Amino acid sequence: MDVAVWSAIIGPITTLLGGLGGYWLAGRNEEGRDRRAASREEAARRNALAERLEESRHGFQRDALLELQDELQRLVRSATQITLQDRRTIKESGQTYLLAEDLSDQAMEITVSVQRLRSRVLDDELRASIGVLIDLCSSAGVSLIEYPQGKVPDDERDQALAKLDRQIMHLAEEYSTVTEAVGKHLRSELDRRGLAAPSNS
Repeated sequence: MDVAVWSAIIGPITTLLGGLGGYWLAGRNEEGRDRRAASREEAARRNALAERLEESRHGFQRDALLELQDELQRLVRSATQITLQDRRTIKESGQTYLLAEDLSDQAMEITVSVQRLRSRVLDDELRASIGVLIDLCSSAGVSLIEYPQGKVPDDERDQALAKLDRQIMHLAEEYSTVTEAVGKHLRSELDRRGLAAPSNS
């Protein structure tokens, strides 16, 4: 066979193979583009979900801290009322444990509420500080161990009254420390709104 015949035979085959190769390469490129596009879409979905979860977490924490502020105030007020009640009855008659039933029930209800909110606080240090304040409020007033008969001897009244005064002072100091910490965390949550604000630059 001469060159012309070979060219006549090989030419169409080469063209066919070239076409098939181009088609195959185009398919591979398109498949690669599809995979990259799918990967980008998956990454975008994951990022959007992460942002929604993060925003939800911050909203949950903000709401818990706002409610906690109010309940901590009620808790400390209740503990102070108990302490002042003990102080009044000891000063007047040397008696203790003449607490009104509704005041005792109220103290228990508020303590449970604060414990519930405390469990929602994400920061370990803040949660521990709230726990200290709860313990302090729970031990407000005169100890049953000290005066099991509910009567303070006359010669111990001044000492008992001074102890109750110290309790009130300590309670006020601890409350101030905890509420400042809660406020700091709350401001941090509220400041997140600035992240979505348009830049002035």
